[in-house]
Amino acid sequence: MKAKTIYHGLRRRAQATHAVPRFEGRESRHHESVPVWRLLAEASAHALKARRRLTDVETFVQFAGFPRSGHSLIGSILDAHPQARVSHELDAMGLLHQGVPLAAIFSLIDRRALEFTRHGRCWNGFSYLVPGGAHTSADPLRVLGDKKGDQAVRRVAQDAGLLDRLNRRPRPAKKWILVLRNPFDNIATMSLRKGRAYDELRTSVAAEDFDAALRAYQADGRIADVALDSQIEDYAALCRTVADIKHRTAPAHWFELSHEALTADPEATIRSMLAFLDLPVDEAYVRACSGLVQRTPNRSRDRLDWPQDRQARVAALTREFSFLNRYDET
Repeated sequence: MKAKTIYHGLRRRAQATHAVPRFEGRESRHHESVPVWRLLAEASAHALKARRRLTDVETFVQFAGFPRSGHSLIGSILDAHPQARVSHELDAMGLLHQGVPLAAIFSLIDRRALEFTRHGRCWNGFSYLVPGGAHTSADPLRVLGDKKGDQAVRRVAQDAGLLDRLNRRPRPAKKWILVLRNPFDNIATMSLRKGRAYDELRTSVAAEDFDAALRAYQADGRIADVALDSQIEDYAALCRTVADIKHRTAPAHWFELSHEALTADPEATIRSMLAFLDLPVDEAYVRACSGLVQRTPNRSRDRLDWPQDRQARVAALTREFSFLNRYDET
């Protein structure tokens, strides 16, 4: 019986897969399932080539938050720093959940981030390449991270012991960046992007024609024209897990960054994030990253109708959770 249990356990691990982004230049927006054993082999091969720059890592930073909050932009800003590397859509916490060692995850972060750069750091029709950024720097890396914020929160909700396993070894330090956006805009974008139609429209229609095309898609039901109950519930569930992660994380290892603060004063926000991660500030780097930030926030909430009861439910969340208090009555 014991041998049979071991056999089935090994078989499950051999058949385990993990979704990673498929980089295809400007067409990049899809994921593919890859066997975990293949990712482990990839990590081992890359570790041999990257050993020197991976030996002095001081901090692993995991983004947390909600879908459609600007994680890709902030991840690329950090990746442009010569002493930091942040993977795009790797889902590091998902790999940890599958039993992949942190050392292998760190190797994959470096490997996959470099691959993303080779493809122009394009995703869903946008390029997140910082002009002049050190995306391919060979300097020793002090910070490694993963920007898959909402999925990290879902993994913690799914696996009660995941945080304990992450923190089992004190080094490198484990830090969290909570990326926030006005929940009305967050939930609106989640509702619009439910399914594939919105992303396909975004990547296939010229910017000047997008609004008219979106209204046509909403009129025939292909894209939501009202904030969805399901997305409000999803957002609330994420809030509960974020609150749990924050409660279990030392204040010095927790940083809250709002999309609105980034757009209002990108240079100050970037400097604060670098201070949190103990990364040196280079003013040319800060200016280059600031140029990537769109200074006018996108009010996705205005693209949908908001029944009064749904408005009230979202407003209640801004009062219930301390990290959303800044959005109370906005």
